[in-house]
Amino acid sequence: MLQTRAIYNLFRLNAAEGAAVQSEPWALEDLRGVDLEELFSRLRQKEVQLDRHSFCQFSDQCDTPEEMTDLLLPDEATDAERDPFYLIVFELWRRLIPEKRSLSIFCDELDHQISLYDLGDIHSDEPIQDALAYLLEILDENADSGADPEEILRAVSEYCAHDLESFVTDYISDLLDSGNSLYASELIEGFSPYVSDPFWFDFLRMRLISFTDIGDANLAMHRLLENELDVSLLLEIIRFLSANGEYELFKTALQKTIPQLTDPEEIVEVTHFLADFYHRLDEEDKEQKVHEVLAQGKEIQVSDLKALL
Repeated sequence: MLQTRAIYNLFRLNAAEGAAVQSEPWALEDLRGVDLEELFSRLRQKEVQLDRHSFCQFSDQCDTPEEMTDLLLPDEATDAERDPFYLIVFELWRRLIPEKRSLSIFCDELDHQISLYDLGDIHSDEPIQDALAYLLEILDENADSGADPEEILRAVSEYCAHDLESFVTDYISDLLDSGNSLYASELIEGFSPYVSDPFWFDFLRMRLISFTDIGDANLAMHRLLENELDVSLLLEIIRFLSANGEYELFKTALQKTIPQLTDPEEIVEVTHFLADFYHRLDEEDKEQKVHEVLAQGKEIQVSDLKALL
C-alpha cells in the first residue's frame, strides 16, 4: 500500500497527465514552490506556533517527518486533518532537516527526479545516478540483514509514486540506446537480485552482450524467447531486433507476439517495425507490401500482419 507522501505525489502525477482527480486543491499543490514563511503561516492557521528555530528544536525528538507530525498533532486528529498538516511538516523537514533523510524524504526526491527525467527537464543525469546509488545502498543493506530481495524493493516502492522497477528498467534501456554500456552494466548487476520480472533484465543483459558479441547475444535471445513473455516486453524485443536481429529471431519474436496483439496501435507499431526490418535487409518488395498495408487507411488486422511475414 502506498505511503501518504507517495499517494499525494501520485495524485499530482495523474493530474499533470490529464487524468480526472477528485481531490481537494491542497492535495494537488506542489509545496516545493511555496515560500518558507508561507508554510509556517499555514501551520499557525492550524494552531501550531512554530518558526525555523522551534521547528528544528522539535525535530531533535524525531527521526522522520511522520513522527514529527504525530508529535505536533493531537491524538484525536482525523485523517482529513492530519494529511494537509503532514504535507506542510514534510516540506519543512525536507528543506530544514536535510541531514535526517528518512525513507519517505529520499523517495520523494527520487519521485521528483524521475518526473524531471521523464519530462526531459534535466541538465545532467547526476541527480538520478546519485539517487539510484543510494537506492542500491538501501536495498543491499536490507538484503545483507537477511530480508527477501524482491520484498525489499517492493517495500521501498510503497514510498514512491512511480513504479521503481519500471523506471530502473527504462533508464537502463535509455543508457543502452545511448551506448553507455559501462554504467548500464553496473545497474543491471546491482538491481538484478531485486526485480520481480527477471525476463526484462534478461533482455537488457542480452542487449549489453550485443555490444561485444552478437553471436552470444543471439543465443541469449533464443533462450529468452523460449519463455512466456508479456506483450510489452515482446514489443521491445521486436523493436530491438528490427534494427539488430537475424531473420529467424525476428520471425520467432513476431510469431510469439502476434497472437497477443489486441490494441490497434500496437498492431500498427509492429507493422512499422516489420517495414524497418525489411528495409535493413534490403528486401524492397516485402518492404513495399508493408507500406501498402500501412497506407490503406483502414485498421490493420492481425491476419494482415501474418500475411506479411
